[in-house]
Amino acid sequence: MISFDIQIERSEFRLDAAGEFGAGITAVFGPSGAGKSSLLDCIAGSVRPDSGYVQMDETTWYSSVDRIWVTPENRRIGTVYQDGALFPHLDVKNNIEFGWKLIPEQKRQIDPLELADFMGLSNLMSRGPSTLSGGERQRVAIARSLATMPRLLLLDEPLASLDTARRGSILNYLKRVHAEFGIPMIYVSHSISEVVSIASSAMMLEAGKVVGFDRPTALLPYVSNSQEIDNFENIFEGVIDLSTDYLTTVKVNGVEISTGRQSKNMGERVMVSVGANQIILAAGRPENISARNILKGKVVETWSKLGKVFVHVDAGPKFIVELTENALKDLGIVIGCDVFLVFKSSSVAVFDT
Repeated sequence: MISFDIQIERSEFRLDAAGEFGAGITAVFGPSGAGKSSLLDCIAGSVRPDSGYVQMDETTWYSSVDRIWVTPENRRIGTVYQDGALFPHLDVKNNIEFGWKLIPEQKRQIDPLELADFMGLSNLMSRGPSTLSGGERQRVAIARSLATMPRLLLLDEPLASLDTARRGSILNYLKRVHAEFGIPMIYVSHSISEVVSIASSAMMLEAGKVVGFDRPTALLPYVSNSQEIDNFENIFEGVIDLSTDYLTTVKVNGVEISTGRQSKNMGERVMVSVGANQIILAAGRPENISARNILKGKVVETWSKLGKVFVHVDAGPKFIVELTENALKDLGIVIGCDVFLVFKSSSVAVFDT
């Protein structure tokens, strides 16, 4: 468990945040300037708070009262930034091995070559960073951090510069990393799509203050800027289940989702996404319509913001659907009721994992 109570005072900004994060993937969410990166810097040790404490399990990394300060290199923390921050003069292999080589041989816990294979990088080992795509660079940055087997992995807006296809791919890799290695993660983002897709719990920051800590969807009513929840993308991992001349079916959590024809093989793993504003919500099963996807689900929760309503529906995969307050009222939709999700196959984007 990571626990902290941190205060920083700057000329135009104050951070005053306290919390306890568990062993899962915790998101720190909020608009630009909320203090997300400052909080991460204090935990990593790259910034020393003015007062408070930072503790990992039974180890105190910083305490203003007890005058304790553990330097960043002695905290065993891995950090991944927005641009990956790879060493430009080193190839992929040497980037991954950089921190690993600094560890005494008897304390090394992982083979970098096995890690590269796990991250899908084996065929890129001799390549330089400038020849890699954005998604490939981020996978190398993650592998480089994991090679030192950190106690904690910090990710500061790691997908901000990537498109939806590569964002979905990296989210999938991060989930696999957590499942395989059990390393707790703190994931900083201003994208609610990413937070809902990856995190088990989330802290909401606004103007340097904690305004909520709960499951990710429970924090959405706190979002102060409507742009933060515009264009929400439901992102899932699935498997190609069936292909015809016109359609491809992807199985996600046991549910079949129809997409446009994909040139992919049966059993191939893919990422799919569908926008919250591309889904129609129906109180009863619709008939005689052209949309190929009609999924039955149950309403988990709802929240509204500036005339828009967002409905969280468990249909196997958990979807977020955007509609208007009038539509919600006219349909008589309440928490716990059965609904049907309706969307066209052309609304589903499919990406490689």
